[in-house]
Formats: sequence, structure tokens, C-alpha cells
Amino acid sequence: MDQPVDNIPLPERADRAPASAEAASPAQAARLATDYEILPQAIAHTPRRFQLIWLLPLLAILIGAWLTYKTLAEKGPDIQIEFKTAEGLVAGKTRVKYKAVEVGQVEAIQLNADLSGVVVTVHMQRAAEPYLRAESKFWVVRPRLSLRGVSGLDTLVAGAHIEIEPGSGETRRTFVGLETPPVVRMDAPGGKYILQAEALGSLDTGSPLYYRDIPAGEVLGYTLAPNKKSVYLHLYVRAPYHTLVQENTRFWRVSGVDLSISAEGVKVKTESLQALLMGGVAFDTPDTLKGSVTVQDGHPFWLYDDKTVIAEQAYTKHIVFILYFNESVRGLSVGAPVEFRGIKVGKVTEIGLEYDAQNTTFRIPVLIQMDPERIDALHADQPGEEVDAAAYDLMEALVQRGLRAQLQIGSYLTGQRFVELDMHPEIPLKRSILPGKFPEMPTMSGSIGEMTESITQLLKTLQSLPLNEMATELHGTLKGANRTMNAPELLEAIRSLKGATAQLETLLTELNKQPVPLGARLNGAAEAAQKTLTQTEKTLAGIEEVINPEAPLHYNLLEVTRELSATSRAIRSFIEMMETKPESLLFGKEK
Repeated sequence: MDQPVDNIPLPERADRAPASAEAASPAQAARLATDYEILPQAIAHTPRRFQLIWLLPLLAILIGAWLTYKTLAEKGPDIQIEFKTAEGLVAGKTRVKYKAVEVGQVEAIQLNADLSGVVVTVHMQRAAEPYLRAESKFWVVRPRLSLRGVSGLDTLVAGAHIEIEPGSGETRRTFVGLETPPVVRMDAPGGKYILQAEALGSLDTGSPLYYRDIPAGEVLGYTLAPNKKSVYLHLYVRAPYHTLVQENTRFWRVSGVDLSISAEGVKVKTESLQALLMGGVAFDTPDTLKGSVTVQDGHPFWLYDDKTVIAEQAYTKHIVFILYFNESVRGLSVGAPVEFRGIKVGKVTEIGLEYDAQNTTFRIPVLIQMDPERIDALHADQPGEEVDAAAYDLMEALVQRGLRAQLQIGSYLTGQRFVELDMHPEIPLKRSILPGKFPEMPTMSGSIGEMTESITQLLKTLQSLPLNEMATELHGTLKGANRTMNAPELLEAIRSLKGATAQLETLLTELNKQPVPLGARLNGAAEAAQKTLTQTEKTLAGIEEVINPEAPLHYNLLEVTRELSATSRAIRSFIEMMETKPESLLFGKEK
């Protein structure tokens, strides 16, 4: 506060007297009074409580608080990603990107507890916090060369970086990074489905999916099914092909080279080079099956081994018969087709061996499964039991009319055999006396069995023949035939027959020139021919006496003699007609 004016001390001077009034002289007192009158007078007032200068530190405090809040508010979370190796990653330099936009940076890299990998600490931006979900994926983008192509070439200049693919689920701060990039991005249009198979086979992540040989998707990955007895394949079908996947869609393998050897022969089928190296899957929606509802993501399907197996699965009703064969069934295997006149109607399901104690013989039971739906007469919309009953009744009626089963060779190259059904009413119906669990279809020997049986019967017949005696008689017959062929009588008969033939040719030539008055010559020629035939008959009669009556040559000579006798009778009839009606040569014989 301001002090009173009376208390303000005056400056002292050397030439002035002390300030005490009692000690000062009158002159000094007058001068002092004059000095007081010269000094300025202070004005007393009340000071202000708030100074403007105080705004500067207050403003500095507010700005600092705002910056602190903004920094804390914009600071993103720190996450940890575990990789197998830190190859290409550098702390403080490697970026985390999503669609080429930076959303984080690697802060630290260290080994995990068991030294099996590395833990990468990443500081993420605040805007990237919604991406950190349970199904989010992280992987290191590096240059890669695979069957699907080349990727990550831009990292040769800019260096490796971590790519993030946002997912769904609960918030998470620890992740396990992928060693390879995902085949399909989460935002790619299309559908994702699950295929169940007995085994993985040649399929792998990235194996192609085909629709009518057009690439339509890929295999995302695979896992073991909860029952530990099958495999789940996660399949992606890109747009617009995902709209073709319906409830009755069927998937099958097209992996590599399909080589099959069966009763139908050897079949070799190959696919594209990519499918040959990585395997593949194909799908189609058959028009013969019911259902046309498009399914949602995650719908399960069964993966068939081959497209032909799908056709087998289309038949849901089956009837079973048992066949008994007494011949060898070598080459017949389970799964071999059962055909009726070349059309497949079933397959072999079991082959056994039974001992018949009553006859002390063995027989081979073969169980076959037939599909009544393959027969148009039974392909009706009726309950399964009625179809089975109608099918058994129809088959029994056919058996009574001659339906028999036999083994046939499907391929002479592989020796595979199959069961053929056909109508053989000439084969008697024979069935086993003992009742069985399944209805029995009668069988007959197959082509191989018939051939074997015929050869066996022929060998038995040959063994029963008196070959030594037959050889002796044959030797004698050949000697007699030799003597007959060289006999002078036979040579003379041949010469006479040759002369008669020449005369007959001359006669016919003259008839062509002069057809009317040649009766005399014709009679002469006929008489000559008659004489020749008579001489030939005598010669043959002499030869018959020489040849053994039981020899085959004797029978042939008898036939020749009969022919000559018939010729002789024809010539006599001709001569008689010429004598009575010579004009018949010109006008023909009267009717």
C-alpha cells in the first residue's frame, strides 16, 4: 500500500542542516518548507485484482492440455502378431497397410517364449481399431512365385510390409500371422461353401474349381472334420458362378490323371496343367434331380471321387439277388457291373466261397445289387416297399421265362469280368434247395466255362477212341485208294467220258448252226453217250469190288455211280423225245 507523504524522507544534502526542527535555524526551516512545496504529490488509489499478463501462462496450460488430450485420443492400440520368421521386417520402418494405405508401423520384434517364432509389436492407428477382430488376418507381403502366378514384385523396391485383411468377431489384440497370403480376399464377391470328403487326396490350398471346364473359384483351405474321419474343404466360388450353386449341386474331383481299369476296359482322362499339378474340383447341377434353391454361404456338400459315382448315387432304391457259380470267378471283383444286354442295371457287392457238405463240393455265392429305377417299367413315383415288391415280382416272372446270369469277359487285356443277364429259355431252371436270406437268380456257364467244358469233353472223347485201330484201318484205306486211282480201268473210263463230252460239244455246235434235221446225228451222239455211261458204270462197279466197303472212298464212288445212272436215264428220255417229237428243240416241250 502507499505510505503517507509525511513519512517520505527527503534527500539529504551536505550543505543542509539536519532534518530536526528543533536543531534547525529559522532560515533552514524556511528552505525546507520551500523544498516540500516543490516535490510532486502522490495520488492514492485501489489496485486491480486480475492482471492481463496472467492470460499467457493460462493459455499455455490450455494448449498443452489440448495437445495432450488430442495425442492420447488419436493414439491407436498396440497389437502383437506372431510369425514363423521375421524375414523382411524391420522395427521402426516396416509398415502395416490395407489396400496400399498405411494403418500402422512395426515398433519392436522379439523371439517368443519357446523360440519357435517371433512376436512383432505393431502400433496401429486409431482409425484401424475397428479392423482388429478375431477373424482379421495378417501376412507379410514378399515377392512370391507359385503355380497361380507371381505376386509382391513391388516389395523389391519399397521393401516388405505387413498386409491386413479386416475380419469379423470380437475385438482382439493378439494374432497369428499367415505364412502365405489368403487365396481370396474377404471382400471378393462370390460364395463360400464347405466340401466334405473321405480324404484330401491331391487337393491343396489354391486348387482350382471348374464349371464346365471354366475356372470358377478356388480351394481356400482344409481342416480335419470333428469326427476325425473325414476332411473339410473350404471352397470359394466367385461371382457370378456362385448363383449356380444350388441344393442339388454335385461336386467331384478332377485331380491329375484319372486312370481306371475295370471290366469296361482301360480309361485315361486328364485335365488342365494346373489341375494336373495341384488337383481340382468341378461342379454341376443336374437337371434330373429335384431342387432349384440357391444356398447360402457355409452350406455343406459332399465331394465325390468321380463324376460317374454321382450317377450311381442318383438311384436310391436297390434289390438284392444271390448267384451261385460252379466255375472259376477269376477276374470278377466287387463293384463289377451287372448288365442286361449291354445296359448296366446293377453291380457286384460281395463274393464268397461256400462248402456244400451234402455233395462235398464248393460253390461260389455272388451277391449282386440291382437298381430297379433303371428300368422304365419300375420308374414310378410310389413308395419304396411297393417298388421293391414290384421289382422282385418282375424279376421272378423273367426268371420263369428264361432269365439267366452268366460270367462274361469285359476286357481281354485286363481279364476283368462282369455278370451278364439275358434270356435263355433253353437253359433249364435250377436253384439251390437250401433256403437263403436273399432270392436266388439261376446261373449258367459263361463263354469261358462253355469253352473249357467243350474242350474237356473233346479230350475225353479222343481218349476213348481206339486210335491204334483207326490208324491201321486208315493206312489200309489209303493203300486201297492208291491202287484204285492207278487202276487202268479208271483211266479208260476217264478217256471214254472225255470223248463223249467232246462229241456232245460237237453236236451242240452243229445244232446251233442247223437246228432242224439233225435227229440222226443226235441219236448217234446219244447212243455214244449211252455206251460211254454204260462202260463207266461197269468200270465203277469193278472199282467198288476193289475198295473196302467201309472206307469213305467207297461211299463217294457209290454217289458217283448214282449220278451217272441218273444221267443215263436223262439221256434215254432225251433220245426218246427226239425220236417222237424232234420239233421240241425249236418250240420247246409241250406243257
